[in-house]
Amino acid sequence: MRGHLWVKVVGVLVVAVTIAGCQGTNSRRVASAPEPGLSGTTDPNGTVAEAPAPKTVSYVDRHPLLSKPRDYWESSGDNKIVKTAAATFVGVPVGIYGEIKQIVVGAPPEMR
Repeated sequence: MRGHLWVKVVGVLVVAVTIAGCQGTNSRRVASAPEPGLSGTTDPNGTVAEAPAPKTVSYVDRHPLLSKPRDYWESSGDNKIVKTAAATFVGVPVGIYGEIKQIVVGAPPEMR
């Protein structure tokens, strides 16, 4: 009976750390609004170019466990077998490491 006690303890610790890791709040205030895109940008042809839409940060982007496999999938070329292997065997362990690091150290500052 005592042999299975360590499994229960590890399970409770994993659940506690997972629940406690995502409880941070963003109480920082922004000093000013982001600068709007330039409307006078032109292409070489002289036509006005559309400014790219700003990238919004989603739930997946805040958690390395979910974003790292996607990053490895997108950057692995065109072969689906290689993409799947990279996302599974490299992206998932890197994501787990990043998630644990984020729990211990805190969320990285947002990119501008």
